[in-house]
Amino acid sequence: MSTKNIFAGKGVRTTFINILYDQLMKREYVTLADIMCLKRGHPKGFYDNNPTRKLSGEKYYGDLKKASSEIIKALQSTCPGCIEDNGKTGKGKAFRYIGASDDPLAAERQAIEQKRIEDYVAFCKASAGILPSSWFSAYFENTQLLLDTSREAESGNAIIRSSLEQNLKNIDLLPLFYKAIANHQVLRFSYQRFGQEPFTLTIHPQFLKEYNGRWFVFGEADREPFKAYNVPLDRIVGEVTTVDDIEYIPAPKGFYQQFFNNIIGVTHEKDAQVERVVIRTKTEYQHGLLMTKRLHHSQQEALPFGEHSDGTYGEVTLTIEPNRELRGRILMYGEGLEVVQPLSLREQIKETLEEQMSQYTDKQ
Repeated sequence: MSTKNIFAGKGVRTTFINILYDQLMKREYVTLADIMCLKRGHPKGFYDNNPTRKLSGEKYYGDLKKASSEIIKALQSTCPGCIEDNGKTGKGKAFRYIGASDDPLAAERQAIEQKRIEDYVAFCKASAGILPSSWFSAYFENTQLLLDTSREAESGNAIIRSSLEQNLKNIDLLPLFYKAIANHQVLRFSYQRFGQEPFTLTIHPQFLKEYNGRWFVFGEADREPFKAYNVPLDRIVGEVTTVDDIEYIPAPKGFYQQFFNNIIGVTHEKDAQVERVVIRTKTEYQHGLLMTKRLHHSQQEALPFGEHSDGTYGEVTLTIEPNRELRGRILMYGEGLEVVQPLSLREQIKETLEEQMSQYTDKQ
């Protein structure tokens, strides 16, 4: 008869069990209040210092009690007599582990970790339809995993795929840049913008970002704009070499989170400022689509779709820095969207549409 592994599962109870076990293995007295404080991010003694906040009234208190009972039962079953209490009752009751082993349930926890690794490997095999094949191959070269994945793809048994085929030029450089960022290595290569002559660029790679099926590397470079210089991987020509005589410059903590926070894509346009953008939806379908496939994390519904005094529409707002990627996303929706504010963005969209229309005007 098999016994259920108490560490199995992904819910709140399992979280409490792991916290309890870690605290008990410190061989110090621990109360249920201590565990709830760790789970909720409260300082130790929070419930003693805030009498209006009762532990028993907290959400998930029932899960905490069940977790406490299960972990103590499992420990007592493995090593009888290894748990003692402080003799108190009620909220002051505490438990301490006093067993000989420093990790009596190690086998149970290891079994869960092994299952997670197996699940991850299975996903990696399936995700070869999402990850660039060169990226996948770089980390699983000469492994049975790569061989199995290739065979499944050839036999038509793949069960997951991206709509974007990751076969761009230089996509095989992704692992190289990833490792350079992780290992703080300076790189040098030739970079050729469209329609221009190539030039040599030395860069301290700091961040990789994919947008619209294209990969970019960002970092500190030896030419303007210096910081957050971005290079599309498909614009790199020739060999990428490591530069050992230049000290690597890391990105300040949180820099790229802030850098991308107020834009769509990868572009900060000159003199652009964060603005409130109001977009009007012209059909209920387009409104619903925009609500489920948001343009930006700042998007909010300002007006539900419906009848209004001046027509039938809905509205969403974005707090964003307008750039070409935003304009492209808006234009992609066609006549279903209308920019109301700011007027500068509205005028840019209008000019683009007029230029497009002029291409379809009969020339006789």
